[in-house]
Amino acid sequence: MEFRSVLVTGGGGFVGGNFVRLALRERPSWALTVFDSLGGPPRPVLLGLEETYPGRLRLVRGRVTDEGEVKALLGAGPFDAVVHFAARNPSGQDGGDPLAFAEVNVLGTAMLLEAARRAPGGGPSRFLHLSSYEVYGSSREGIFAEDSPLNPSTPYAASKAAADQLTLAYHRTFGAGTLVTRTTNIYGPFQSEDKLVPAMARAAAAGKPLLVFGDGSNTRDWIHVDDHNRGVILALEKGRPGQIYHLGARCEQSNLTLVRSVARFAAQALGRPEEDVLALIRFVEDRAGHDARRALDPTKAEEELGFAPRVRFEEGLRDTVRGILTDR
Repeated sequence: MEFRSVLVTGGGGFVGGNFVRLALRERPSWALTVFDSLGGPPRPVLLGLEETYPGRLRLVRGRVTDEGEVKALLGAGPFDAVVHFAARNPSGQDGGDPLAFAEVNVLGTAMLLEAARRAPGGGPSRFLHLSSYEVYGSSREGIFAEDSPLNPSTPYAASKAAADQLTLAYHRTFGAGTLVTRTTNIYGPFQSEDKLVPAMARAAAAGKPLLVFGDGSNTRDWIHVDDHNRGVILALEKGRPGQIYHLGARCEQSNLTLVRSVARFAAQALGRPEEDVLALIRFVEDRAGHDARRALDPTKAEEELGFAPRVRFEEGLRDTVRGILTDR
């Protein structure tokens, strides 16, 4: 399926902003509208894009929880597709505000879906909701498939699960072209400093402790942001409405292994002995609701969409850490 006008909610954030950069580069026929609160200082991930891609990027300030703004945006369109990145995420060790998760992730998604359904001309032909493998909870024995039971461990994960179900229900009830992607842990450039990779890199640079929850055995699958976003583009273009696609990299790492890798790459970037930086690792009490293992089976996306990550983990993580410390 071909698109010309694509609405990207949350396009000023880490994943959404990198999606905008990738789509402008790899889909020259697309014109993108970013809908984001865009509060505070200019978002580094978007800097220079309007000048580099004249006429192909429009920034609209707004909130997905403001019904009037959402209706006006979708009503003015027209958009061929909506890629819904906007979400309230937990920050670092903070479990976050459950009411904010419900407001932004559930109510905001509902408002977008309904505004898209009622948009002139039948609205966008595709509506892709970006979700997380946190909706499945924990698994020590295996990895999750698209039909695995939802068992969220935190209010954030529960809000994402509810948004997923709303998105899929709009296909079943109204025949809307809605679909969902769920992903693993994402890393890459422009990530906020409270997330694991940038937090560890900056702590290493400052000579501060590298804090690891529990014994560090919790495992996650890690994917580079560009690989994830290539999967999003493929799902948007080739995915079937009403379906869920897993965007995983088959790259499981324990938290301790990940932190040690960040420490080594930080030492290299800083010109310090590796053993000195590795010695900064400290273990702290595990956090509540910390799933022991989360990983996805991406077979469906691989077979139906031709999805295949390109960035090798060691190279991607090294470049990410180097970029974080170079930009200090």
